[in-house]
Amino acid sequence: MWIPTSVQNASSFVSTPPMGWNSWNKFKCYGLNESVVMATADSLVSTGLAKLGYIYVNLDDCWQESRNKNGILQPDNARFPNGIKPVADYVHSMGLKFGLYTDVGNMTCQRLPGSFGYEDVDAKTFAEWEVDFLKNDDCYLSANVAPTTSYEKMFAALQRSGRKIVHSVKSSMEITKAAAVANMRRVGHDVIDNWEVMLSLVDVFNEQGLEAYSIPGFWNDLDMLEVGNGRMTTDEYRAHFSLWCALKAPLLLGNNLAVMSKSTLSILMNREAIQVNQDSLGIPATLIYSETYSAGPSTADFLVEAKNCNISSQFQYWSYNNVTKQIRQPYSKTCLSVHEQNRYLFARPCNDKNTYQKWVIHSKKDRIQLSGKCLSTSTGNALVKLRHCLNDPGKYKLPLAHPLHDIFQLMYINNSTTTFQIKDPVSKCLETNIKPQIQVYAGPLSNKRLVVVILNRGPATHDMTFEWSHFPIGDIKQPFLLHDLWEHKDVGKFSIKDSVLVTLRSHSAKMFTITPV
Repeated sequence: MWIPTSVQNASSFVSTPPMGWNSWNKFKCYGLNESVVMATADSLVSTGLAKLGYIYVNLDDCWQESRNKNGILQPDNARFPNGIKPVADYVHSMGLKFGLYTDVGNMTCQRLPGSFGYEDVDAKTFAEWEVDFLKNDDCYLSANVAPTTSYEKMFAALQRSGRKIVHSVKSSMEITKAAAVANMRRVGHDVIDNWEVMLSLVDVFNEQGLEAYSIPGFWNDLDMLEVGNGRMTTDEYRAHFSLWCALKAPLLLGNNLAVMSKSTLSILMNREAIQVNQDSLGIPATLIYSETYSAGPSTADFLVEAKNCNISSQFQYWSYNNVTKQIRQPYSKTCLSVHEQNRYLFARPCNDKNTYQKWVIHSKKDRIQLSGKCLSTSTGNALVKLRHCLNDPGKYKLPLAHPLHDIFQLMYINNSTTTFQIKDPVSKCLETNIKPQIQVYAGPLSNKRLVVVILNRGPATHDMTFEWSHFPIGDIKQPFLLHDLWEHKDVGKFSIKDSVLVTLRSHSAKMFTITPV
């Protein structure tokens, strides 16, 4: 159960999941600059986060601006007036490591210079700047070169540079080949500060069996942490951190470290949870049990995704009301809605007055619109989002993989199956992501210990009697000590014949270690 697939990994110098900070979640483009980066390095040290292992300070997109006549990347002069090397030197002077962002395509996601065709030039530049970590995105890919080939080319260039640089790639890199050229690979779409979207990345991890590919030196990247960014509750952030730790995901902070509440800091500095993440075995926990305690999902929000069409899935059936302009799902008793802040698609309780549920279906144009914008998806990304309409199909000569390609806005209702289908290169259907409300994850730790995470995804507090003999959590043949990693105390000593009552608040998780005694 616990033995991962044998894979060849790129290097052995990243023996545990990388820990640190990335600029994107909080600062994106508008807030990224030299002062923010240096202040973040200061905060990592002054708060004690660095001593716990958070050592990478990683700049995301928008640090670069152009190339000079020799093809060398030039930083944005307004954001980094002194250049990148002095910033890297400052970070290194604090005892930390420095990371940068690039893209294997012609441009980055923010339409700045990518590394395609400049792999050796950029690798040499990164080495000269003493970069320790490279996040390698996959926007604006070359139409004639597969992403895997481009990532392999950049990895070879990094090897030739002579500097050890952590190589982080996106999910377009084939998973079976990723460990040979990368130290971490994103599992799917971008995370946002939302409970359902955060959990949807865990669902991708489970559905694709990605735990089989984790091995010291190569890690499944669930994306940056959202803890502290303000749109989830403390319980939700604890669950978020518990899952990232147990699944052995890199722990890259995504908040403003200069302004943190005591609650945020207590989550990010949970030494016991971090020890699980950094355990020497490096084997992720896996989903071992699921349970549904309520059949009434109509009071909750559920993410809607683009999934392979399946006529047996009741969560793909929809109906359109021409009067109310609502797209309803009979089974879950919800309506198709757009999240006001992030424009992702959700199934929410129906409300005739909710303007985010007023849809217009253009059958001639194969478009589904709300407030003048169109539903859109992209290759390799299950999430559906409201974007500006591309009203002239074929006008935008973008790579098929790019999320703004017009092909990803072509949707229609299939009257024979009452599904909304997307004219994706592989036909997909809109599906409500309703999962069992209780999930149990378990995995091995060093010294014959185990970690167990019990997650309540549902809308209500739930009491669960945990009978150890019913769960495949390892070969437990002797008494063991159960320790609560959030209460930081022992629950008691148990045997395999015992049970324990666990009370789980809505949208929360319990995290335990099991130690033989």
